[in-house]
Amino acid sequence: MVQTMAFITIPRPLSLLASSTKDSWSSASVHCSYSKKSSRFSTNSKGLNRDCKTIFWNVGSFRRQYLSQLTAMLMTFKDDGRDGSEAKYDPESFSKLLFQVPISEMKFLSKLAFLCNIAYVILKIEGIYLRRYYGLYLIASSLETKTEATSSTKAKLEEFGSEKAMGFERKHHRIHSPKDQLLSMAAHQSFHSSPFEWIICDDPIRHTRIFVIQGPDSLTSWWRVLFFHPTKFEGKLDVFVHRGMYEAAKVIYEKVIPHVVDFLQTHGEQARFQFTGHSLGGSIAVLVSLMLLIRNVVRCSMVEPVVTFGSPFVLCGGRKLLDELKLDDAQIYNVIMHRDIVPRGFSCNIPGFHISVLKLFKRSLHSHTCLNENKFMYSPLGNLLILQPNAKSSPGHPLLPPGTAFYALDTTGYKDTSNAAINGFLNSPHPLQTLFDPKAYGDDGTVSLNHDSSSYLKAINGVLRLHITATIVPKLREKKSLL
Repeated sequence: MVQTMAFITIPRPLSLLASSTKDSWSSASVHCSYSKKSSRFSTNSKGLNRDCKTIFWNVGSFRRQYLSQLTAMLMTFKDDGRDGSEAKYDPESFSKLLFQVPISEMKFLSKLAFLCNIAYVILKIEGIYLRRYYGLYLIASSLETKTEATSSTKAKLEEFGSEKAMGFERKHHRIHSPKDQLLSMAAHQSFHSSPFEWIICDDPIRHTRIFVIQGPDSLTSWWRVLFFHPTKFEGKLDVFVHRGMYEAAKVIYEKVIPHVVDFLQTHGEQARFQFTGHSLGGSIAVLVSLMLLIRNVVRCSMVEPVVTFGSPFVLCGGRKLLDELKLDDAQIYNVIMHRDIVPRGFSCNIPGFHISVLKLFKRSLHSHTCLNENKFMYSPLGNLLILQPNAKSSPGHPLLPPGTAFYALDTTGYKDTSNAAINGFLNSPHPLQTLFDPKAYGDDGTVSLNHDSSSYLKAINGVLRLHITATIVPKLREKKSLL
């Protein structure tokens, strides 16, 4: 008899689930098995003798009530007072912290945004174009590495392919073979491989090797987000990291470390390394750069500031780590579109009710410092650069002055209120408010338009064009008047 086991846990906070039954349950664990032969459920419960069908019916009837109550709570944002009132910030006081990004820095950020954009179409990258317009040389990509790995796997498979030549007789009842074992091993390795692509470019003038990490481009890469529970980062006792991003970063680290060592051997003390990425790729870029420093592969002076575009924060206790490495916020620059929900995902305030629900599914969150003290999953780290595109592309932000602009959030003279300012920006609008809008979804939805890598490139170039025009046009008019 084939049995399928299921484990149902009914925790204390969801006491409404128990109220739909005759008894009041505070906590119950029920083991249920289903027999295909008899098509009936059987149960072996601890302190309960109930038919599993009854339990499943109760769960189903409760689900409708639970979802309706949850929706109402999300729409009104009513909470128990633990939603972080410090997040409130008015536009007038917030504008005092904003400064225009200089044109020189804007041009550099435009180049990195372009690299992040073409990282999604690696096969279409033309080295001649990069050299002609950006002075960059394409060195390697993840697709080349995967091609070499595939060729190596095929060669090994061919060794086991000809069973007759090896003197073996093919038998149908034989289940395990060297080929099967090799395929099984390859499948296991693919699970631990990173779905994020990357490219490496060299800037010979600056003696800099640039590592560009692509954001999620498939369900496999977005699947990493689900492993959001914290784990220790590089063995640090008080620094925790998003587990899914950390696992992906470790895989990419092993892939790019030979290119780091090779560049060090070639350029010595002049070698510099630049990491950048869009979306989750930017989060991984931050982790990989920190791993290089923690593992003493390179010195801090050799690593240029990491630049991320629309990337979520994935570290809790990152400030302590920067202090330990004798670095400041200038080591990380986070470019955030004014209404992009992805950078806000793990750093917006989580209502107390949702915190209780999260802790039900992930026991490790019970001791998570950021969640318990600050009511968010991971804390912002580094400098914030806020990008507001044309109003035709996306409506303005409530805390920002109207009009197209590229701001740097400078909280140097406002240390006491800096966290409140950052928290206020990340919570207005709250990601849940954006997700409740029907216009948020689809290729043309607000979520996609405010997060797409091409939107970042277009917005930066739009602001850059306005500044250049404002600078050049007066000079041309002055020359004409002199003539």
